[in-house]
Amino acid sequence: MLRSSKSLIPLLQVIVTLAFIAIFSLSSASTAAYAQANTTSAFVILGPHGPVARVITSDAHCPQITIDGTASAMHVRAAPDQHFAVMVCDTAIPASAQTAKVGDQALKLPKANPTRVVVLGDTGCRLKGDTVQACNDPGQWPFAQIATSAAAFNPDVVIHVGDYHYRESPCIVDKADCAGSPFGDNWAAWNADFFTPATPLLHAAPWIIIPGNHEDCPRAGMGYFRLMDPRTLPSSCPTFTDPYAIDYMNPQVIVLDDSAVNDFQIEPDQLLAYKKQFEQINQMAQGKSWLVMHDPMYVFGHVGDKDGKEQLFIDQLTLQQASNNTFPPSIQAFISGHVHLFQVLSFDGTRPPQLVVGNSGTLLDKAVTTPLTGLEMAGMKVAYGTTIDRFGYVTMEATGENWALAVRNVSGGEMAKCLLSGRQLLCR
Repeated sequence: MLRSSKSLIPLLQVIVTLAFIAIFSLSSASTAAYAQANTTSAFVILGPHGPVARVITSDAHCPQITIDGTASAMHVRAAPDQHFAVMVCDTAIPASAQTAKVGDQALKLPKANPTRVVVLGDTGCRLKGDTVQACNDPGQWPFAQIATSAAAFNPDVVIHVGDYHYRESPCIVDKADCAGSPFGDNWAAWNADFFTPATPLLHAAPWIIIPGNHEDCPRAGMGYFRLMDPRTLPSSCPTFTDPYAIDYMNPQVIVLDDSAVNDFQIEPDQLLAYKKQFEQINQMAQGKSWLVMHDPMYVFGHVGDKDGKEQLFIDQLTLQQASNNTFPPSIQAFISGHVHLFQVLSFDGTRPPQLVVGNSGTLLDKAVTTPLTGLEMAGMKVAYGTTIDRFGYVTMEATGENWALAVRNVSGGEMAKCLLSGRQLLCR
């Protein structure tokens, strides 16, 4: 027998209340699970003074590390607090070390001459206000599959070009399949966005870590410096950090932290800071170098349409002016992310080419359809340019003096092949 609409109101109120309680309970349970998962995560980060063993654990004490058969206690990097209920531990690994392990887990140490490299970036699941991604759907947020696929490549080193943490706001469950997701600059969100899905790749090779704009101080800087950065933990979150060189491997990799740079206008204090940093980079560059940073030196992105014509933005004006678009001959290429797609811009050989890998998990940007070859960028024409707007990552394999690149999809299949030779990067 049908009830009257008036009598249905209390029943509907009960149903809505129970649904809310169920969703809240699921969210709380999921957040608690992420806060407790990965009770011991051990991996290696390459820093300016050598490799660093990093352990994140829910145990009350740091574990022992065994290096070349000798065991010692790891040092406390950061004790648990109200936001990060985990212990973070560090130990510097000597360059001469042959083996290292934490418990039964062997750590991957760097090779002086790596021949297999994985590049990925912008991996987290986007939850910000009304912009929500289906974090629970691997088809919509494929970072875990990408990490597993990239680990199977058996890399010698992994370069992550930044933006690990995207879960800034609560999930809006009627917009996307993201129920139960934690959010905010805390261990639960970091674990959900990065450490749990990245586990196989963290164990596969040592990492070069670059902070992105999502890890700047107003956003997730506290978590970044606690969990990710290879240097000494600062007492407070710094807006700018000095560049450093990883010069115990060939090619030399120079890390530039441009996480704070403004995309939209040139700010005098930033211009001064980055001008000083490029002067430092010019002094430290030697041999053959890759300059890695989150925000690209050069990139085109879709900003809209006007009168049926695509409008493009050009990045990054502050860095271009700070560097005067002049770089030492040892810098072979720029490697970056930030724009959520794959892009290559190659010039005439007097300027290093730009590789952009920002398509490794977060919501993709709108495709760039304008042909890039022949466009002008910072006073120089693009000799070759291409872009791909599908989820994936890049592998690099040394072939003599050159590097063969493969642009790979989520499962590891090739979407394009490229060759980095001298200062030319071309794809087919």
